[in-house]
Amino acid sequence: MAGTEVAAELKKLFRGKGAHLGRLTHLLAEHYGDRDAIHDDAPTPGLHPGGIRTYREIEDAVARLAAVHRDAGVEHGQRVMVLVENRFDVFLHALAVARLRAIPALANPRLRPAEMEAVRLATGAQFVVADPEVAERAREGITSNDVTWLETSGPNSVETWLEANPDKAVIAPPDMDPNEVALFLTTSGTTGAPKAAALTSRGLLETPGRIGGVPGIGKEGRDRLVVALPIAHVMGFGNYLGMLCGGVFVVHRPRFDPHEMLDLIEEHRPNVFIGVPTMFADLEAAGAAERDLSSIRLFASSADAMPEERARRFQTYGAAAVIAGKPRGKATFVDGYGMVELSGAGAIRLYAPGPSWLRVPSIAAVIPGLEVRAVDEDGNKVGWGKVGELQFRGVGVLDRYEGHEDAGPDADGWLSSGDYARIWPGGLFFSFAGRCKDRLKVGGFSVFPAEVETELAKHPDVAEVALVGIQDERLGERPVALVVPRGDSLDEAALLAWAHQQVAGYRCPREVYVVDEIPRGNNAKVDRQAATELGEKLAAVS
Repeated sequence: MAGTEVAAELKKLFRGKGAHLGRLTHLLAEHYGDRDAIHDDAPTPGLHPGGIRTYREIEDAVARLAAVHRDAGVEHGQRVMVLVENRFDVFLHALAVARLRAIPALANPRLRPAEMEAVRLATGAQFVVADPEVAERAREGITSNDVTWLETSGPNSVETWLEANPDKAVIAPPDMDPNEVALFLTTSGTTGAPKAAALTSRGLLETPGRIGGVPGIGKEGRDRLVVALPIAHVMGFGNYLGMLCGGVFVVHRPRFDPHEMLDLIEEHRPNVFIGVPTMFADLEAAGAAERDLSSIRLFASSADAMPEERARRFQTYGAAAVIAGKPRGKATFVDGYGMVELSGAGAIRLYAPGPSWLRVPSIAAVIPGLEVRAVDEDGNKVGWGKVGELQFRGVGVLDRYEGHEDAGPDADGWLSSGDYARIWPGGLFFSFAGRCKDRLKVGGFSVFPAEVETELAKHPDVAEVALVGIQDERLGERPVALVVPRGDSLDEAALLAWAHQQVAGYRCPREVYVVDEIPRGNNAKVDRQAATELGEKLAAVS
């Protein structure tokens, strides 16, 4: 493809209107060629020894992995669950499956076996690609004989297929519909079971495309990012899309360790750092103020609200912004608001560079391509500045919840966020006014109480249970369980130990409080506000 044709394709890609996930690395390889794209120490058996990978090497990996999945029987429209540890391989497998116009379903390998099966059922996955040790655990929950397993290494694995077929690859087809479903990421809600958000290529590429297409971003290889986000999470997946599109070199770490991250920042001198609020809290606790973060011009956070004062402190740790050719003020800090159902970010709050006395009001700006409104309990739009439930409509909004036709966007395309806000005149800005208590944010992860309550209620000593979130300086919210025991006594420590075997760590309650009754409303449902207040009181005196 000629250079002008590639530029035209990338222009469509950045606008999110002409590219499909299955063609992404094909286009980027033609545009960026042998430019370094990512540093991931973990090898991809049969493909790459680990270390630095160029755009061409990434495209080669996607093309060959697509052939692996094709020969395993994956066809257009089928679903493939990806249960791989947090290596760059997660991203490679997702795009390889998408190249076949099949649908990858990404899942956290830290989930318990029963949770993995719940995700598989929600997505309808007929195939599972997993690391051997993850597959061993997953098979305890995924017992269906109709599932085809593909392990990443070992006998009869992805690795052995690649070694036996060194020249086999699937080249990106010329025409792929950007509006068809290209990815499943699971979320939950008030029903206690996960739901699969069906996301389109256009929705996924719209926001990263704009980031990658900003003039000056990624030019001449000068931009560099050090990151340790989970790729199976919408924030991690979206950021990898954006950085690859923009030509930003990424240093990937599979797990976040604050001391290691500070060392990496000083070693690699990135000018961008992206994390969740808990990561920023841990960096400060590890001595960020005494370390050299002066290379960073842009800090970005998402997945939960960033405390304003912490954001402003990190601005002072980073590099001074260059305005009109001269160093001025402080680093820029961007606090993003997003969710799986929006394919990533929906709004940003900007802490702009400039003198310390310049403080932008605490309002969020809606990302172009989306519109917002606030509605009352009856779904009627409320006036400017009045509190209502925040709703979004636009290109990034999910296509549907798989198997839940009664959920998702309404007939007019509006999606309820579960958060409350005031929309300001013009509809481009809003202020948060509280979060629906049917969703907690724990270390950047969404935790839905009903789902965890369903698991905890299976314990023979639990008669009733409510999971609530207690404000926590590091995690944002700390999940705790209010339990009405079945019988005369309850061993709280034993219940917590049992819960850790049933529920993934980030969703598991940190404490258990025995109560006489769970606060409920007139409809007999848990009164989340009252239950949270009770939990806070019990935590304060414990």
